[in-house]
Order: sequence, then C-alpha cells, then structure tokens
Amino acid sequence: MSLESSSNRPPCPYCGSCQISKNSSTHHKKQKQKYKCKDCGRQYIENPTKKYIDSCTIKLIEKLLLERISLRGIARVLDLSIKWLQKFVNNFYRHIPYEMEVAAPKTINLVVECDELWYEC
Repeated sequence: MSLESSSNRPPCPYCGSCQISKNSSTHHKKQKQKYKCKDCGRQYIENPTKKYIDSCTIKLIEKLLLERISLRGIARVLDLSIKWLQKFVNNFYRHIPYEMEVAAPKTINLVVECDELWYEC
C-alpha cells in the first residue's frame, strides 16, 4: 500500500489514527465510502449526515404523543424520519408498565338512616 493512497483517507474520528482501510460502501441511494480503523476497529464514513436529536426535541415529542398527534405529523413538523420516530415510540412505550398500581380507596365509615314506609294493599 502506497503512502499517497492512505493520505487521501480521513483519519479515524474516534482515536485519530491514520492506519485505516477502505471497508465497502453504504447501501443508500447516495453511496458513501466506508472506512475501518486498524487500531481501534471502528467503522465510519468521511462526512456523516446523521442528525442528532437533542433532549428538548425528545421532550417535545413526548408532549406531542400525549396530545395524540399522528406520527407522520410529528415527523413532518420536527423534520424527523418516520423510521426513527417509530423506533423511539416503540422504546418509549416499552418502558411504560403494562399494569398500573392503583391505591386502595380510603375506608370511610358510612352510616345511612332510612325511614321505613309501609304500604298495604
């Protein structure tokens, strides 16, 4: 392997090593070259377009779900992929307990007085 060919490759974003090799390509419409670091073993692409969702957006998603807004509506408004949103919702609902614990009602001593009414035919 020549020194010129490895200098065109981006260094590993995780450990900074320049000991990398080409490792196939992505399987999307716009295929990108994948690389693998020989030191740490991590795989990466040169210019990732992955969008990270911050905690404020996640709290907003949870509020919108409670308002019963459709997943497509949430995805359109917040510019999210429907696939990511569906995975998030599945994980969100998976952590909700299936059975709710209900507190027993307080016992109240109730005294009822009724007058008797006799009716003769």
